[in-house]
Amino acid sequence: MRKFTFNLQRVLDYRGSIEEKLLAELAAARAHHDREVARLLEISRSRDLYRRKMRTRLTGADADAIKQAHNYLNDLVRQVKSQEIAVTRAAEMKDKKTAEVIEASKDRKVLERLRDYKLLEYTSEAQSLEQKFLDDVASIRSNRARSRTGSAGGGFS
Repeated sequence: MRKFTFNLQRVLDYRGSIEEKLLAELAAARAHHDREVARLLEISRSRDLYRRKMRTRLTGADADAIKQAHNYLNDLVRQVKSQEIAVTRAAEMKDKKTAEVIEASKDRKVLERLRDYKLLEYTSEAQSLEQKFLDDVASIRSNRARSRTGSAGGGFS
């Protein structure tokens, strides 16, 4: 019997390569998200630290120093808000890539299940043909054995 071949193997291989590519993109999106979160934490810590310093240092300071400190603090607050938006965008991109990977994985698994089903079908057919062949061989041997015993006995009764 011929060797098993899955007609859609190239498609399965292609879908596997797409899934691998998307996994790499997902890893990059996760790394980008992690960097953005780390940057947000860094800016937030700077803002909080500066707020504490302002409370202690500017208690008796002049108006210009207070105004300058207030402007810097507002700038830090704007940076935090901007970074929060960047984190949200990175999280959305990560979620989008995760969904793409899941869909690609489903597509690949469907073809793998089809390949497994076709292989099982092929194996079953091969076993059936082999059994049929063995049955034929056994039948031929049985017929030969009967014909030998029948001709040795002088014919039919």
